[in-house]
Amino acid sequence: MFLLKDKLGKVGLHASSMLLPADNVDMTKWAVIACDQYTSDPEYWEDVEKIVGSSPSTLKLFLPEVWLETPREKKIRGSVLREMKAYLRFGTLKEIESGFIYTKRTTAYGNVRNGLMACVDLEQYSFETGTDTLIRPTEKTIVERIPPRVRIREKAPLELPHILFLIDDPKKTVIEPLERTRNLYKKLYDFELMKNGGRIEGYHISEEPAISAIANAIAELASPEAFAEKYDDDKAPMLYAVGDGNHSLASAKQHWENVKSELSLNNNEDHPARYALVEIVNIHDEGMNFEPIHRVLFDCDMDGLVKAMESRLDVKTAEYTDANELASFVEAEYENKESHTFGLVSGERLLAVSVMNPEFNLAVATLQTFLDEFIADNDIEIDFIHDLKSTLALSKDGNTGLLLPPIDKSGFFRTIIEEGTLPRKAFSMGHADEKRFYLEARKIIE
Repeated sequence: MFLLKDKLGKVGLHASSMLLPADNVDMTKWAVIACDQYTSDPEYWEDVEKIVGSSPSTLKLFLPEVWLETPREKKIRGSVLREMKAYLRFGTLKEIESGFIYTKRTTAYGNVRNGLMACVDLEQYSFETGTDTLIRPTEKTIVERIPPRVRIREKAPLELPHILFLIDDPKKTVIEPLERTRNLYKKLYDFELMKNGGRIEGYHISEEPAISAIANAIAELASPEAFAEKYDDDKAPMLYAVGDGNHSLASAKQHWENVKSELSLNNNEDHPARYALVEIVNIHDEGMNFEPIHRVLFDCDMDGLVKAMESRLDVKTAEYTDANELASFVEAEYENKESHTFGLVSGERLLAVSVMNPEFNLAVATLQTFLDEFIADNDIEIDFIHDLKSTLALSKDGNTGLLLPPIDKSGFFRTIIEEGTLPRKAFSMGHADEKRFYLEARKIIE
């Protein structure tokens, strides 16, 4: 087992025990979508509360971001730690032996996504700009967002992950073989997720030969020779890109640094805070779709926004009469390198805006760079919306929505390696209701 541990360590992984709900827990009520979804839709979360009722649920173990800076925030924060301790004390959670979990998620859209739940070594990760670690962020970390999260984590006995990692495995050697052999492993769960979430299956990978095979396949991806051939780059290899949960992982890293400072070198290798539980997904998985994250500017006049764009950028505009046609045009333009196109929506007004000769490779970088300055100058509130329908619903009554094109995932890793982190909220791994649900847990205190 020591040799296996060493093999996993070289690719930034750790086989850890995990926690799942006891057999008598209603799994559909237990699993709840990640806290950073539907942040402008309190009705979604109110409906979740009705579905859960008094049943055990991950809803009681986190703070949905929709309630930030509302009277409900303090009340929920005060109850989360109590609920975690109660679930541990009274047997709501059961421990499974060390290993991984192969997950099969079938979404309401018919997409099937294969994943691997595993612990990653935070020593192999940095959120600093220009990092050359095995694990790299995909968006710039806003350091001001880390301390509040660390304060929660340092007191919490549990972590419930919604972090998604990406690997660049075009030959499908790591995760996809588990789909073919899944019936050899113990099935841990298989149930319908609430509110259009689809279905999730989980299989326990605890046998040493199976874990070793996964480690060997990942090691092939991480070899300097394979990295140099794939990306024509002689830099230190990058193995994992943080797809979702960049700030959650950064907070786990900072917490570990704080804990590590109090430990001796001999005591830090197996400390649970050194690791974070994530789901690893192959970027080439057919069920892994990159969706754009749209923007809504509140109390923002479209004419003023367009005038500001014209004063700072070389833009062309075109009027539209149908929102779906506008969205289709924006999507069709995502590969255009000579211009970056996005849509503006405010009530009945629809406008396509193309920025000519853009400075950046990605349309989201062109737009967000402008918006950061525009928002600061005009003291405007912005929200990031994960689906078209919600964006259009919010883009009225004086608000202006901005429709963005998707990102081409085939060149995603190369962009991160060559250019570093993307602008915040540059992309979404699937629609909002395809995001990861809180389900598994892990102890992060000794």
